[in-house]
Amino acid sequence: MRVICMVFALLLLFSLATLGYGQYKGVCPGYCSNMCDKMDEWGFSRSCRKMYCCIPLPKKGK
Repeated sequence: MRVICMVFALLLLFSLATLGYGQYKGVCPGYCSNMCDKMDEWGFSRSCRKMYCCIPLPKKGK
């Protein structure tokens, strides 16, 4: 039982220490909006405050 608890605790600590997990990005590389388009990738950013950071997906080249 101790081994299982130690493994679980190590996995929990590792997941919390992973870079970028649960952290806000500083500057939005796209645009800030209350709603993003269907084709946009969305996330959060400090510069957008309570709005979404909408990042347009790159267009496919021919």
